Amino acid sequence: MILNKLFSPFSIGTLTMDNRIVMPPMATHYASPEGFVTGRQIAYYVERAKGGVGYITTEHTGILQQGKASPNMLMINTEEHALKIAKLIEAIHKVGAKMVVQINHAGRQTSSAVTGSPIVGPSPIPSPGNEIPHQLSIEEMKKISEAFSLAARRVKEAGADGVELHMAHGYLLCSFLSPFSNRRSDTYGRISGGGPGLRWRY
Repeated sequence: MILNKLFSPFSIGTLTMDNRIVMPPMATHYASPEGFVTGRQIAYYVERAKGGVGYITTEHTGILQQGKASPNMLMINTEEHALKIAKLIEAIHKVGAKMVVQINHAGRQTSSAVTGSPIVGPSPIPSPGNEIPHQLSIEEMKKISEAFSLAARRVKEAGADGVELHMAHGYLLCSFLSPFSNRRSDTYGRISGGGPGLRWRY
């Protein structure tokens, strides 16, 4: 099969890539224990760019210590973290690729041993074999929303070509979308109806 378009330029809005090869986010666990970009991590991504990937998405990058998914998760919860990520983005741009930073909050799919604080979720329903999360109050949700906004600003200021919200795999944003993890009775996730016609209401 001849893939004529695979190596041709492609645009998404104002962003133009040299080709249509995209690297999805994959956790490397190469960040430092504090969540800073490391030389090993930069080298890992640069090799992918040199190999011909036109559009690279970083591994999921934490917006808050409270939502850290693993001990060596990449973080962008402070300006210092953002400055380190800027070096990664600069290195990718030097070899001609584009980089989009994926931001995330692990929600109930982490542990207090990793975050250093109680884990959180839309409801006090644990993921299988995990701790029972603290049910977020509306005020706490507002603070997390603000943290996402702040992280997105840091991504932009670091020179990235875009920002991506992680809304899958049962992490915090995803957990608000499922009745298996969200049994709230307020406007942030109320179940109405019943039987086969069960409807998820927001």
